[in-house]
Amino acid sequence: MTVPPHPSSPLPAVDSPLPLAERICNGVVITATLVPVAVAGSNLALWCIPALQFIAGWPGMMVMRVNTCVAILSAAFSLLLWHLAKSRGPACWQRWMAPFCGAVAAAIGCLTSLEYLMHSDLGIDTLLGPATFPQDHANAFVSAPGRMSLNASLSLFFLGLALWGLDWKVRIFNFRGIFTAPILAVTSALPAFFALVGYVSGTGNFTGLLKSTNILLHTALSLMLVALGVMAIRNDRHPVRRILSQSAGGMLLRWMLPGSTASLIILAWMVGRGRGSGLIAPGEGRALMLFGGLILFYTLIIAVSRAVDDEETKARLAKSALRDEEQRSQSILKTSLDGVLLMDVEGRIVDWNLAAEQIFGWKREEMLGRVLADYIIPERMRASHTHALQTYLETGVGPILGQRLELPALRRDGSEFPAELSINAVVDAVPPMFVGFIRDITARQKANQALREAKDEAEKASQAKDDFLAALSHELRTPLTPVLLSSSVMSKDMRLPEDVRHALGMIERHVSLEARLIDDLLDLTRISRGKLLLRTELCDVHSLIHHAWEIIKDDAKSKNLDVQIDLQASHSRLAGDPARIQQVFWNLLKNAVKFTPPAGSIQLTSHHDAATMTLVVEVKDTGIGFEPSLAQQLFLPFEQEKMEVQFGGLGLGLAIARAIVELHGGSIAASSAGPGKGALFTVALPCEAATQKDAIASVKKREIQQPSGQFFHILLVEDHEPTRQVLARLLNRAGHQVTAVGSIAEALVAAELESTRLDMLVSDVGLPDGSGMDLMRNLRSREITLTGIALSGYGMEEDLQRTRDAGFARHLVKPVKFDQLLQAINELHTSGEMQNPI
Repeated sequence: MTVPPHPSSPLPAVDSPLPLAERICNGVVITATLVPVAVAGSNLALWCIPALQFIAGWPGMMVMRVNTCVAILSAAFSLLLWHLAKSRGPACWQRWMAPFCGAVAAAIGCLTSLEYLMHSDLGIDTLLGPATFPQDHANAFVSAPGRMSLNASLSLFFLGLALWGLDWKVRIFNFRGIFTAPILAVTSALPAFFALVGYVSGTGNFTGLLKSTNILLHTALSLMLVALGVMAIRNDRHPVRRILSQSAGGMLLRWMLPGSTASLIILAWMVGRGRGSGLIAPGEGRALMLFGGLILFYTLIIAVSRAVDDEETKARLAKSALRDEEQRSQSILKTSLDGVLLMDVEGRIVDWNLAAEQIFGWKREEMLGRVLADYIIPERMRASHTHALQTYLETGVGPILGQRLELPALRRDGSEFPAELSINAVVDAVPPMFVGFIRDITARQKANQALREAKDEAEKASQAKDDFLAALSHELRTPLTPVLLSSSVMSKDMRLPEDVRHALGMIERHVSLEARLIDDLLDLTRISRGKLLLRTELCDVHSLIHHAWEIIKDDAKSKNLDVQIDLQASHSRLAGDPARIQQVFWNLLKNAVKFTPPAGSIQLTSHHDAATMTLVVEVKDTGIGFEPSLAQQLFLPFEQEKMEVQFGGLGLGLAIARAIVELHGGSIAASSAGPGKGALFTVALPCEAATQKDAIASVKKREIQQPSGQFFHILLVEDHEPTRQVLARLLNRAGHQVTAVGSIAEALVAAELESTRLDMLVSDVGLPDGSGMDLMRNLRSREITLTGIALSGYGMEEDLQRTRDAGFARHLVKPVKFDQLLQAINELHTSGEMQNPI
């Protein structure tokens, strides 16, 4: 029986056994085996060898019945086999033979008991031997020839059950399992114990409590020994475990049980002697009462023992837990990276850990008993600390308790450093005590400061990038404007030869493409800053797809691509930004044309998903395709860089397309069977159930409609001379009267001279002597109100907002197609936004 001590405590466990416990139990088991075998074996020899039966004729000699001898031998052999099996493993033959021998003893005891209880003769009493022989003195005391007493049969029955099921457990209600063998062994020993007391005291009723014949002395002794052996063979179970434990309860049991038993036997002997001398009446009720009192006394002893054990367990556990807690606390204090200090109500240091030594430079022994404020708090702050401590002691309120504060602290050398401090009152401490946690945050503050030389720099770099892109777009757009204006108009001039018009159309398309690349860079900046805005109106997606196709169909024809457009969706109207939606499908179609080899095919289809109320558009090609695992990466900026080296472009189109689609509440996805197997792009957009009439009207509203005979006097301000000349010529050709100037000063002079005849201002934003916004504000300060259209190479949202704030009604981003300018002029007229000239 070995119970290991708690790993965190050197104290032995409460129920750890005595050092000699195993040897004591082995000695009991051997004795409990050999003595019953010798007694039962010698008695059985008298029945089997008639020549020995003369021994039974000695005075007072009584012989066990044959079935009693066999049952006790079976029980003793079972106990011996269980003992041998302990050291030979679970598969040895002794482990299955031992229960069999126990079952034989239980069967003999059970059948004999049934004969008594049923008042019948089952014929088993003389089955193993004769009922009696001439010298058998015990035959006169049995109730039936050859039958053991009822006391002995019941004792053997319980003893056999204990040996048969030595390791059985029963579960009572929700309690843990209880081994049955010790309980059965104690039960089987009671009749034998009564008999032994009766023999010592000479009181017959103790040996015949069940109104049967007495248990023979050697039978009672054998049964008692085997019962003790059953309890000792499993010494890790109660009650033997408790009796042999080193606890106070175990010690109490070892002193009290033998002493109480000896007292009982001595008392019984004295009662017997008293009866023999006539001092005690023949009635044995008094003796029975005395015996019952002793049994109660035994029970009380056991209960007291258990209580002592429980209290000792609690005390040991509490002491061990306290010591463990102290050890853990000390370990935490020693290994903590923060300074930990404990102070009393006077602000004096009670404890000071290793980290505090390293932070402040004061050793623990130097700081114990000293006032905290005098050593680690700068002098200018000590009065506040003392006041806060006094306030807490008087009111129980501490303004800084439980707070994390950043404040300067003082090292031993007098230098200050930034520290994080938190102070808390120790719960239930009498008198009050406080624990402080201090951390040197010099490195953290430097890191935070560095994160802020870095965040500011990153923001500056980001702003510089945006400014650079804006400036770059302006510088690139400005020279493109006259080229685009001239080519867009001349490509439609039927007076020019067809090949010239074709060349001019090619120039227009490539300049538009260049402008689109610039727009993509700006759109990407808008997306990254969350400033990509939509101008929502009712639009027809099918019409926008056709417009996008018109822009790139010549490129498809040049590669001899087979393009199939099958738009079958029953609902193609939605509320969205038509320019942005057209940009999405222009990107998809442009990519399909770009990445599909000559003589390939492109399919563009649409259908309406009634379940999700979405318009689904698919663009499928037989182009270069991609690895399926790269489907999501295609929509990241610059992810197509490797392909773009071969096919051209910046790899921004799909990133912008996804942002636009998601802003409209839709989704876009890409798929491919692999390289060389083409690609499929699917766009899903939420659609509205608008009437076809509304959609057609909305589309027509955006078309250029020049009102017949409606012309305006326009003040054109543009410092880029080629652009100014082209714009003035085209506006004049369109029927408008134009006053063209190149600066703010010239524009103000012209406005003063012709203020009554001017209808509209078309001005570049960047001018040599100011900005278009300055010009608009100057005109208004002179009470000259003109409807304005701003022209600029800057196209960010903040640029548009600045021109709106200055009073411009429209903002066109260079390079500007002449059709766009005419459309803006006409929209201002038809919408009623034209200002009445003064």
